[in-house]
Amino acid sequence: MPLEGKKAKELFEDRIFTLSNFISVSRVFMLPFFFYTTAEYAKNPQNLIYFYSSIALCLAAVLTDYLDGLFARLMHQETTLGRYLDPVCDKFVTLGGLVVVNYHFGFPLWILIVYFIREILGVWLGGFLYLKRGLQGKPNWWGKFGVGLVAVSVLWYMLIPHLVLQGLEIASWYLHAEYSAYVLLAVVLLGMIAYIINYWNIVFHPEKTVIDPENKKQAKRFNRL
Repeated sequence: MPLEGKKAKELFEDRIFTLSNFISVSRVFMLPFFFYTTAEYAKNPQNLIYFYSSIALCLAAVLTDYLDGLFARLMHQETTLGRYLDPVCDKFVTLGGLVVVNYHFGFPLWILIVYFIREILGVWLGGFLYLKRGLQGKPNWWGKFGVGLVAVSVLWYMLIPHLVLQGLEIASWYLHAEYSAYVLLAVVLLGMIAYIINYWNIVFHPEKTVIDPENKKQAKRFNRL
């Protein structure tokens, strides 16, 4: 069966204003508050109220990432739009977090740029699969692990000023948050390689692609719409 693209307007033919979609978008609306609390903490690392507030916002964002999918299943609100909205909101939140720690705490700019390029390519691939191939890709293990690593890296970089004030030895590994940045970089690159392997033929050689509804490996990689 040949691959056929979909029209963008078809995304909005199903339910839009659902609880699960609202939960997904809510974590993006948390970003301005996260920017503020983190900036205030960076000015005065001794005032841990802002640090704990930033942690609470991070945990709330992680919680909404779990709850949106849960409520979509429990309330039968699973839609194509919702399955796109969730990862797009994740991208806003993870990029926002990395931009903050780059600006205030020295997260490597070049790794942030690599991560940004990877996210842009992910959005492009998702849109291409939908509009040109009628498929919806599923996040791979590397992507999910990468989101978790972003959270770890953001919190680690934010914690450094407080650890320094505690008088820890500068050689202590606790003060080397760049370890998390390099691990994140490795996961991002491996994830990009996995996407290339999974989707190269679908993007560039669709005539070689055979969609088998019974193929469990294909079902883990994408849905036919």
